[in-house]
Amino acid sequence: MIAMRALLSIFFISLFFLSMTNAQRASREAGFFLGTSYYIGDINTNRQFYAPSLSFGGLFKFFFNDRHGLRIQANYGQFRANDKDFSNAFQLYRNSSFSATLLDLDAIYEFNFLPYKFNERKTVFSPYLFGGLGYEFVLQSQNPMGNHLAIPFGIGIKYLVSRKVSIGIEWSFRKTFRDNIDGIQDPGVTSENSLISNKDWYSFAGFFITFRLFDNTGDCPVYR
Repeated sequence: MIAMRALLSIFFISLFFLSMTNAQRASREAGFFLGTSYYIGDINTNRQFYAPSLSFGGLFKFFFNDRHGLRIQANYGQFRANDKDFSNAFQLYRNSSFSATLLDLDAIYEFNFLPYKFNERKTVFSPYLFGGLGYEFVLQSQNPMGNHLAIPFGIGIKYLVSRKVSIGIEWSFRKTFRDNIDGIQDPGVTSENSLISNKDWYSFAGFFITFRLFDNTGDCPVYR
């Protein structure tokens, strides 16, 4: 766990210095996310959007050009599941349930399939992919799960409303590094193979709006 925290610290520090180095030729956005969060694991093995709960957060994007960028995002999410919601005989006998509230903090690389930039408006929309590294802070849980590292990735589509405002929708997943978030640990999962063998995931889906921050190359007439 100490090694994972050190790796995460290095990642965020590198992101900060990379942003400062490219500040003159990059575009910056800040905004909000609103949507839903849900869990997939030993109780809910494959049902998408099972027991959805309210999720919201904030994000800051830093784009080096019209296709490649970095994002820092924080999401608040609630997650719950109950064996009684399923007809499986084993689950009805097990009768397990859990609930948890997490704060998800991520550093993410984002790639636009189409050229997308506020001040140039080469295209007014673009699908995109993203992935990165995250850390989950446990705010409330019925189980002793502890804070943990995660891998966020997902897809989305964005639309330029104006030279200042962008909106969009996205769907993302968080691959966790532990198997007891729902209070159920598979017998074959150990600390050595938990990354591959565990079944506990999170997902966020929803809408976002971002606002372009002051950019010398786009807002100042000297640079036009």
